[in-house]
Amino acid sequence: MARAAGEFATDIRNGLTKAGQKELPSKYLYDTIGSKLFEVIAELPEYGLTRADERLIRGHATEIVERIPGDVVLCELGSGSGTKTRWILEALSRRRHTYYFRSRFRRRPLLSAAGSSPISIRSESSAWSANISMAPEVAARRRDGQRILVLFLGSTIGNFSHPADINFLRNVRMILKTGDALLLGTDLEKSIPQLIQAYDDPLGVLPPSI
Repeated sequence: MARAAGEFATDIRNGLTKAGQKELPSKYLYDTIGSKLFEVIAELPEYGLTRADERLIRGHATEIVERIPGDVVLCELGSGSGTKTRWILEALSRRRHTYYFRSRFRRRPLLSAAGSSPISIRSESSAWSANISMAPEVAARRRDGQRILVLFLGSTIGNFSHPADINFLRNVRMILKTGDALLLGTDLEKSIPQLIQAYDDPLGVLPPSI
């Protein structure tokens, strides 16, 4: 516990005292309660990313799965609530029985973040090692002729610092074979005022202690 607390204090101090853009490692962002709070925030009018993600997947799920013929194993990294994945699963299941593997990445909660400087949430490759490690296990258990569809939705890749983003995608690519696929969710570039409005909890969903 003492070691973890020390690491937490060091990461927060380094991130918030960094010149220019402040950063906080995403591994401190969510625990079970934090994930539930985020699901509520994702429904707010100011936060349209989750709804847009689901709308696109729902509208194009059939087209997506048609690009991966045959027997498909679905492997989702950092699935969260998994609500968006149902459309892919339903489209695959209409064709044949489908195997679905998911990893949920739980992190310790971010206690507080104050100040006028914008803060980015940084996702390091090491923080997602638990998610990536599931994909090789799924690949090793695939039967002859099975293809793997890896899902990494929610524009989480946009939180990665460079070159952690490239390293993460390279690690996923090394797992996949010809005929496999990665469905990657990314967001459009947004203005700073729009991002602050989406993430600054204008309706006060988060309790004061968070």
